[in-house]
Amino acid sequence: MNHVITTYGGGELFTLVFNGIAALFKTDHTGLVMSLIRVGLMVGSVYVVVLMLVKAQVIEGFKWFLWVVVATNLLFLPKTTIWIHDPLCNTRSKVDNVPLALGIFASTVSQVGKSITEQFESVFTLPDYMPYHQTGTVFASSLMSQVGQFRIVDPTFKGNMERFVNQCVVYDAMIGHKYTLNDLQNTPDIWTMVVDNASPVLGFLYKPGNEPGSVVTCKVGATELNKLWTAQIKRATEIYGTRVNNRTLTLNTFNTELMGSAKLLSGAMAIANSATDLLKQEMMINAIEESSNNKLSELGSASNYAATKALLQQRSAYAAAGEIAARTLPLFKNVIEALSYALFIFIVILALLPNGYRSVLTYCGILAWTQLWAPLYAVLNLIMTLYGKHESVG
Repeated sequence: MNHVITTYGGGELFTLVFNGIAALFKTDHTGLVMSLIRVGLMVGSVYVVVLMLVKAQVIEGFKWFLWVVVATNLLFLPKTTIWIHDPLCNTRSKVDNVPLALGIFASTVSQVGKSITEQFESVFTLPDYMPYHQTGTVFASSLMSQVGQFRIVDPTFKGNMERFVNQCVVYDAMIGHKYTLNDLQNTPDIWTMVVDNASPVLGFLYKPGNEPGSVVTCKVGATELNKLWTAQIKRATEIYGTRVNNRTLTLNTFNTELMGSAKLLSGAMAIANSATDLLKQEMMINAIEESSNNKLSELGSASNYAATKALLQQRSAYAAAGEIAARTLPLFKNVIEALSYALFIFIVILALLPNGYRSVLTYCGILAWTQLWAPLYAVLNLIMTLYGKHESVG
């Protein structure tokens, strides 16, 4: 029989924890379980003898002995194999020699928690919603936040883009005849706007590859840069977009999830026809900010520079909502759950004391309690996603 423990983002951690438990519960000289049982028996026997003398009831000793036989032979010494399933990372790890009682109960409450979580998310949902049990906590916000980190990575293309922005974009924006800094902030497609309005008179140094390069007009340079965008976006995605919220993403998966996140959070499908357009917009925001800071501080006053930088930092407002929760809450849940499983090591001693079954029942309650977090996280995911959506469009 397969005993499966489902975790959302903690697959590697839980595998290490259960491997550690399995190692400690070996019955040979390398394990710790026999020593723990001996300590528990010694303390328990002293306690029960005193109890028998005080109450003058032999039945107390008999009940304790019967419980010790059941606990050691059914709970601690038998072993089983479990599987750690992480839907977010799409991993499934096998762990052998886990105590039977822990494996069965942990698997049972885990599957109950998984079922409740999925039922919760079938009710607490939004159009184009990204469920917690499939993507993790506020995955959409995390993904959009990561998009804000996208930069041009090719040094040649970056150098050409910096010179283009400095000579062809900043000057036009400062003059305000073709477009203004406010226009740069509000346009859904910065690149198209600057290309359509590129000057046929002004120019910049364009370097193709390692060649010395030559001065070309802004119009010609924009045409040349436009030919390279697709390859540059793909290259940036391979660096910045392969892992989000501990999920490893392929290029196609990233693009699909990106458009879903944008549509969910801010209706960006109306302003971006594809993931490529969305990434190009974000990379242009970063390119303008990075390339123009010095130029703007030289040409304008300090207050104008500060205002301009604030405008250019429009970097995906919808990404900020839920970012802290996305980073900390799943980690906190997984740590608490992992500690709960590791606590089973000390239950051995407590369980061998008189009325030790109460310790076992309390421990079972702790494991069941940790499984209630996942359904609540599903509701939290909905709340934070809805909040992020309102923040982005508000």
